[in-house]
Amino acid sequence: MIESFPIAFAQDQGIFEAHGLRVELLGIASRRDRNLALFTGSVDGALTDLASVLQLLAVGADLKITSTAYELTASAAAEGGGPHRYTLLTHYFSGIRDLDTLLQRLDGSRTRRIGLLRETDIEYETDRLLTSRGLAVDGDVHYTDFEDLVLLATLVGQGSLLAAVLPEPIGSYLEYITEAEGTPVVPLSEFEGQELVPSIYAFQASLLEESPQRVERFYAGVQAVVDRLKSTPREEVIEIGLEAALSFFFPGLTREELPPGAEDFLRDYLIPEFPPPRGLAPEEYRSVVNWAVQKGYISEEIPFDLAYTDRYYEPPKA
Repeated sequence: MIESFPIAFAQDQGIFEAHGLRVELLGIASRRDRNLALFTGSVDGALTDLASVLQLLAVGADLKITSTAYELTASAAAEGGGPHRYTLLTHYFSGIRDLDTLLQRLDGSRTRRIGLLRETDIEYETDRLLTSRGLAVDGDVHYTDFEDLVLLATLVGQGSLLAAVLPEPIGSYLEYITEAEGTPVVPLSEFEGQELVPSIYAFQASLLEESPQRVERFYAGVQAVVDRLKSTPREEVIEIGLEAALSFFFPGLTREELPPGAEDFLRDYLIPEFPPPRGLAPEEYRSVVNWAVQKGYISEEIPFDLAYTDRYYEPPKA
């Protein structure tokens, strides 16, 4: 997802090493594989979502949320057509051109569905969006779960699936490619006006106890790259960071093997403002907890103080 770019950029530019830390980045495409790696301690930490961490904590994972990772700034969130995190879209052949028409197709149907990553913050935000527009959301009726987001983008672009919710930059890349092919997908919502819960950093509790200075160095590197991205002209960021972006968003592929238009897309793609990490607000946390309990993803509420450590960032005052 686009929020990973500063970490990939820092790794590519040696910023973590400059702060005395060797970091190995693993881009794990599967939600289940990522959660298993966190649960077993195969990775020290992750840039992830609240809903996933809650489910891990509910089954005994020894993790702590340490801060937010990415969120839209207030100014960006207020801009229509500007940077965004998720897009709800449909295929060119559906005949649907607005969200209300999609809701009419979904209402009462057991065959028309939206593809998305279930049991994640994406489902949480999609529930909020559709509920606010009057749909009585039933995830088992209205959603199809996808682990492979590239497959999901391919299916909705081809018209094999009615609609999808895609994170950035996959949603924008699908729009870019289908526009070039003459059958552009139709964005129905970019969740504009909806205050989205931030992504988060979570680390193994044992690491925080045994080597807290490692995480301090990690955050020093994150702050340094955020400052650098903010002060560097966009053209220079693209030129410096293109290799990092290509290798991170298209792992395992050589320049020659990239999908059509991938390099041009990343050059044209609107890079959002990356705010620094901050303390997670208890109300942000509790909103996802309440939703996860209601959905049956966790059996009971997990107190904020058990899930979050303020060692690095104090939660904002209410």
